[in-house]
Amino acid sequence: MMKRFNICVLFILLLTGSHSQAQHQNMLETPLIRQTVVAADATDTVPAFQLQEDDLQKIVDLRSQFEKQNKTYSAPIPPSKNLLRFLKKDELDISDEARYWARLVKDASELFDASTTFRDTVIVNPLFMPIVFQGDYLPEDMTFYNLDTLETKDPYDRLYTPDSLFTDQLRQKDLEKQAYKYVQNNYPTYFRYSLRDLPKDVIKPKMIKKNIYEDLPIEVENDADFSDVTGPAKFIPERRYWTSGFESTIQFAQNYISKNWSNGGNSNLNMITRQYLKYDYNKDKVRFTNEMEVKLNLSTLPSSIDTVHPYKVNDDVLRIHSSFGYQAFNKWYYTFDFNFRTQLVNNYQANSDKVLAAFLAPFVINVGPGMKYELEKTNYKDKHKKLKFSINLQPISYDFQYSVKKGPNMDLGRHGFELKDNPVEGENPYKNVLNQIGSRIDANLVFQFNRNVSWSSRFVYFTTYEKINSEFENTLNLQISRFFSTRINLQIRYDDGVKRPEDFKSYFQINELLSFGFNYKW
Repeated sequence: MMKRFNICVLFILLLTGSHSQAQHQNMLETPLIRQTVVAADATDTVPAFQLQEDDLQKIVDLRSQFEKQNKTYSAPIPPSKNLLRFLKKDELDISDEARYWARLVKDASELFDASTTFRDTVIVNPLFMPIVFQGDYLPEDMTFYNLDTLETKDPYDRLYTPDSLFTDQLRQKDLEKQAYKYVQNNYPTYFRYSLRDLPKDVIKPKMIKKNIYEDLPIEVENDADFSDVTGPAKFIPERRYWTSGFESTIQFAQNYISKNWSNGGNSNLNMITRQYLKYDYNKDKVRFTNEMEVKLNLSTLPSSIDTVHPYKVNDDVLRIHSSFGYQAFNKWYYTFDFNFRTQLVNNYQANSDKVLAAFLAPFVINVGPGMKYELEKTNYKDKHKKLKFSINLQPISYDFQYSVKKGPNMDLGRHGFELKDNPVEGENPYKNVLNQIGSRIDANLVFQFNRNVSWSSRFVYFTTYEKINSEFENTLNLQISRFFSTRINLQIRYDDGVKRPEDFKSYFQINELLSFGFNYKW
């Protein structure tokens, strides 16, 4: 301890300056101080001093020596408020009143009505919420080498980049990450919370127990008998064996021409109508088909062409068809067909009272057994595209033709009736009854191209092996809307048993029609 004290005293003497050194020299020369060099141990190199207590009080204070050498030195004083404001930058803060009004005006929950529930589940953009330090300072896509270095590069890779459905969402997410990284790198003091400061309590659902009353009259039997218990009745929808269909077409064409029209001509009005109704039965192997078709085409005639009749009948058909079939195998059926055909209105020869056709004058009935083949195809890419085809072969067919009008003003020869053996003058030279037995082929085709375009075709061939009566009809229906359509109809007949007119020596009969108007179908 004495050694350490002597060292401290020596260090103090060395710091006192020139004045202290002179005093120290005088003190060493006085006889009161004995300088002895005592080796405390083998390693001591600094001589030890032994001072009296009076001598210690004469040592000059260090603080007073510093004050003498540095006259500008003053004792430290605490900084004032102005100095602190200068050294420390003020942080922006709003008053309590401003904070209250800001929360009152811009509270997101106030945008909802008071009756709206879940007011605390408003989704807020993370950019406007308090920043939470997540700890993931390193980027997620940090790589130290290029993964595509060894891959073969295609010069056309970047010519086309497919767009993603979530491009806007990914761009917004990237913007949020960049804003977060910017604040993290430049303003770390803005972080007030971290993930460890957030509450980690898990909200568990509260179980709601149902009150069970023990006083309910419930009896449990161990030996239960289910022999008299029946299961619920199986629901089987009622099947429709009868199906119906209807199509109605009414079309008009009007043309007015004044008397002084330079090219001449006659005003006229045309009406075309077609009504079609079917009612079918289909169950197991039995099929019963019923059809009725009414077609009527009328046009007005000017007085310069026909002075007797105001209108002309261009086409008039009433057709009823019934077919009973029983499935033989696959798509073949044994059938028995019944056909009835006649006219509805009277049709006269121009400028004459001679009747060309009338109701039941004549009418034709055809019956006979046969074999029928049916094909229906619907497995197309377009759900509206359909194909329906049927052909009925009758090796034996009976054709009965009769006219209720048999007077001399009825033209029976144009309908194929035979001449009488001994015609009487003043009477009709043709018979009003005709019976024929032969073979018949009846084919029908309906092809639905799409929802608005369809083509229907009908072919009938009857022969007695001496005469031929054939009819071929095609109709192209262009459906413009649900209630309007354009129809192109072409009907060709061949009958070599009728009387040929003098001005047209052919057995072929042609009727072509282009019309536009109302059309409804179900």
